Amino acid sequence: MSNRLEKVNSLVKKYLSEIISNELNDPRLEGSMITISSVNVSPDLKYAKVFISVYGGTPQQQVLSLIKSASGYIKKLLAPKLNLRSTPTLDFGLDTTCEYSQKINDIIGKFSYSTQQDDENAENNTDN
Repeated sequence: MSNRLEKVNSLVKKYLSEIISNELNDPRLEGSMITISSVNVSPDLKYAKVFISVYGGTPQQQVLSLIKSASGYIKKLLAPKLNLRSTPTLDFGLDTTCEYSQKINDIIGKFSYSTQQDDENAENNTDN
């Protein structure tokens, strides 16, 4: 990835975070903490895939739906901050890496717990 594209990704992420936290005044989003976890702008700078994480308050799918419906307004607010010839079209999606890593941790935890029990049972059998 080029330095320019990395810089654009970083700026889009920064400005979108500011816009979502400070300029979206939808009462349905109150109590929800929305973070931009990553932004992937296409090499031609026409499209941006934006991954969000939602904590607390409104259910994730509902927040995603609200953000998607406001994407035109968000793009309008983003344009003057980016100072690009054209502002990328924003495509929002949920970042599920947190849930995925939690599932992996649960599986590992179950595996290590069962292994620990097997070790304890083996020790008890050798003591007899």
